[in-house]
Amino acid sequence: MRFRYGKFLLAGLGIAMLAEVAFMAVAARAKSAPSDSGAITYIGTDSNVYYCAGDCSKPECLTCPIEGEHVRSKPRGGIVAADFCPTESSDHSVSQYGWPTFSPDGTRIAYSSVTRTQGGASFALWVYNLKQREAIQIFESRTEHIDYIYWLPGGQRLSFLLSEPAGLSLMLAEVKEHAPIRIVMTGMPMYFAWGPSPGRLAVHTAGSDPESSEHVSLVSLTDTSQNLDKVLSHGRTPFKTPCWSPDGKHLAWVANNLAEGNLVVGDADAAHPRSIVSLPIGDSSFVWSPDSRHIAYATTVIPHDPTFHGIKLVDVVNANSRTLTRDVALAYFFSPDGRYLAYVEVPEDKPFYTWKAIDLKTGKISSLCNFVSTQEESISYRFFDQLALSHTIWSPDSKAIVFAGVRLLAEPNHALGMAPPPSVWIVPIDGGKPRSVGRGTVAYYAPAVPK
Repeated sequence: MRFRYGKFLLAGLGIAMLAEVAFMAVAARAKSAPSDSGAITYIGTDSNVYYCAGDCSKPECLTCPIEGEHVRSKPRGGIVAADFCPTESSDHSVSQYGWPTFSPDGTRIAYSSVTRTQGGASFALWVYNLKQREAIQIFESRTEHIDYIYWLPGGQRLSFLLSEPAGLSLMLAEVKEHAPIRIVMTGMPMYFAWGPSPGRLAVHTAGSDPESSEHVSLVSLTDTSQNLDKVLSHGRTPFKTPCWSPDGKHLAWVANNLAEGNLVVGDADAAHPRSIVSLPIGDSSFVWSPDSRHIAYATTVIPHDPTFHGIKLVDVVNANSRTLTRDVALAYFFSPDGRYLAYVEVPEDKPFYTWKAIDLKTGKISSLCNFVSTQEESISYRFFDQLALSHTIWSPDSKAIVFAGVRLLAEPNHALGMAPPPSVWIVPIDGGKPRSVGRGTVAYYAPAVPK
């Protein structure tokens, strides 16, 4: 297990450590009860997918094989065990799972798998139905692994990224066994958002052709056709993900104008674009507020450094911006009710991160906990603006966040050489004590379902 923070690297077999801090952190159990609203899915340190609801006191393993039972394939019909996982009796196999994400209504969980046998590796996409207590396989490949999973609105289709020699391929599939898989496009980079209306896609890519230029475009798809409707920006665009406002009325992206970046907001079809922020030099990220009235944004300052020096909030109507924090941050996330913005602070010259939360009504900033990140969590922070469209760290009632890592009870001044296994932590936003759910490497809440 590796734990990663900037120039600090924590290896599982190191020597120097703050034993009292790290091990006390994992052993600590909160007496106060954090939010018990919403369900959580996470990847355990055993690389299986777990699920829990309510107070998450009894997480359930969805992918663990039944001990002592060996079968060749899933039986057709009949009774299937809740944690059924097919295994091969003639070939010892090891499966690892990743990218768990809830469907929009919270009733299903999609996840990827890597299975290694004596005959080689296979990569697959699965959907687990929490009501029927069984999983179906959507996709399988012997060569391309899955890098990301994103449910489309309505929950009837899934998109996912495959890593291929030519770049990343954006795939589209119905949530059915043996359904055809569609290749939408291939390129590098590949950032995208599905629109509120069926078949509308905003994409930021450079395409698979080495001669093609980077661009931001609108694409429309039907069951039998695909069209490039509009190019929104040509050339180097220093940001990641274009995205629609939560109410579906506006689309935001970063446009390149004579080497200057501008945060642009247009209508849902990208008509009537207007620049609301002139961005400094660097790579920018942004996320919409749940009420669709504001956008939080930030820009990197140091080349090849993924951290942001401060976070700002812009009013979409009048284009007025204000500074929310000047802290160096790695990622930031709106609460479902729009009251808070949680962010990962990167303390200067410290071998850990700090979770903080801004009360957007009062401007007060609260420190929630110090922690050492897992490698999986670090990757999700690096691409947080893309994952904000498909995964959430917030409980539906906006009272808690969830993350995986090693929680620290003090502030060490040097890199830890060894650390205990990471845990999944539920952290109350009101300053209550975090509570460990179980050992894990990455975790997400089910989305807030509109009433």
